[in-house]
Amino acid sequence: MADWMDELRDLDKLREDSLISGEEYEHQKTMIMERRDGTDLSAGQGDVGVSAWARLGCALVDGILVFVTLGIGWVIWAFTLSGSGQTPAKKLLNQTVMDLDTGKPMKLGRMFWMRYFIGSIVAQIAFLFTLGILIFMPFWDKRNQNIYDKISNALVIATPNSVS
Repeated sequence: MADWMDELRDLDKLREDSLISGEEYEHQKTMIMERRDGTDLSAGQGDVGVSAWARLGCALVDGILVFVTLGIGWVIWAFTLSGSGQTPAKKLLNQTVMDLDTGKPMKLGRMFWMRYFIGSIVAQIAFLFTLGILIFMPFWDKRNQNIYDKISNALVIATPNSVS
């Protein structure tokens, strides 16, 4: 059994026998737990957080990991979209993103560049100024297009056997 557990047991016994005050008990218990965790605050170790630079470095590593993870996700997503103009949900619900210039399903490159990259930037900027009203844009647009559709000149249509 760990030494710190024995120390806690001994400390509890001292408290039960009223040989130490409640304040001293709490102080000693804290010291035992800090030693268990490898941080002895009484010795001045751990009483200052990591430096701002260390935290910045950690944030950068977190950002890189998020970016790599999202990149992997985008590659997987691209394989599901390639050539069909359908996300997994659109496939499930029999819908397709059509390119209004060609009359065919939107190609992967244009979809990612115009619809997701450029469209997302414009939508995020607009979102900041409209407090999210663009979410409801398809409800009043005569073609049910949202900002992504308008920018990329696309229209989401129901395909045969559509659920909607």
